[in-house]
Amino acid sequence: MIRWAAALTDNSAPGDDAAFDALKEIFAEREIVELTLFTCLFNAWNRLQDGFHNPVEASSDQVQWQDWREERDLLS
Repeated sequence: MIRWAAALTDNSAPGDDAAFDALKEIFAEREIVELTLFTCLFNAWNRLQDGFHNPVEASSDQVQWQDWREERDLLS
């Protein structure tokens, strides 16, 4: 799910068949739709807030994002 959410967020989902196929192994079609919609709604909310220069939290309070691909490489 994290890979799919990241693909939706960075707009690479149309070319990431492996991420979508992995979802189908775990989730029902309705669940995939709901998870995808949920991710897209949060992305839209973030872009709206960014557009209005409206930070949700101070930079010092933000969790530092680590790309899931980097984490996977660390575990190998």
